Amino acid sequence: AARALIGGPEIVIADEPTSALDADARDQFIDLLSEEARRTGAALLFVSHDAGLATHFDRAV
Repeated sequence: AARALIGGPEIVIADEPTSALDADARDQFIDLLSEEARRTGAALLFVSHDAGLATHFDRAV
């Protein structure tokens, strides 16, 4: 999560970053990435085939 925010990007694109994680690690990672994006003011575009993850985010497409 930290590497994605180096340099202060305006947007972070996370393409399937949790596909190899178990449920606990996945949830911790999403919480950390979301909090850091909020803290730095970066927009977060999270791409996943797991529709169940939509509940972690404000908007889903």
